[in-house]
This record gives sequence, structure tokens and C-alpha cells, in this order.
Amino acid sequence: MNKRHHYLPLQSVIADMVLADNLLDKQGHVLLPAGTCLTSVMIASMHHHDVHQLSILIDDASEPEQDKEVTRQAKMDRLNKIFRHAEQAGPIASLLIYLQKYRQEETL
Repeated sequence: MNKRHHYLPLQSVIADMVLADNLLDKQGHVLLPAGTCLTSVMIASMHHHDVHQLSILIDDASEPEQDKEVTRQAKMDRLNKIFRHAEQAGPIASLLIYLQKYRQEETL
């Protein structure tokens, strides 16, 4: 199961969402570690720490199939743009093929 994250404004965060990254205060201290399942009390207390948005885990299994295809195509388009000046043979071309296969398998 592949996981990714979205940044959500604090007012959109609800209980039972899971942090994708460590939540740090202004001094860099960890307030909550990545993977923490948020509670309503935790969310309410974030206003005291001047938190405005959170990185929340999104499970790709819940993503509609059409969105998965759009995401896959966007990743492939990005690879093609990055390697647009690459030669058709040689190590750069081999790297492109490897990355394309990786992206294909990642979405299966």
C-alpha cells in the first residue's frame, strides 16, 4: 500500500487523521512524531503553538482509479520533461527506462 501526504489547513484537520511528518515547534522541538493519530484535544492545542497547517497521510488505496491514472500520467510527463534532452542510448537513456518502469510498478 502506497502512502502520500497533503498539507491541510488546521481548520480542515479532524480527529483520527495521521501526521505524515514530525510536527515541530518554532525551536525545532518535536511536538508530535510522524505517524501520530490526531485527537480533537491535540488539534485544539495546536493553536497555542502557532500551527496553521499539517502534513496528513493520505492512503492511495482510497484514491479513485481515475485519479490514480491522472497521477501516474503526471509523473510520466514529468519524467519525459526532465529527460527531454537525453540521448536515445547510453546511461541517461537507461536511467530513464529504469525510472519509467519504477513509476509504472508504483501505481500497480
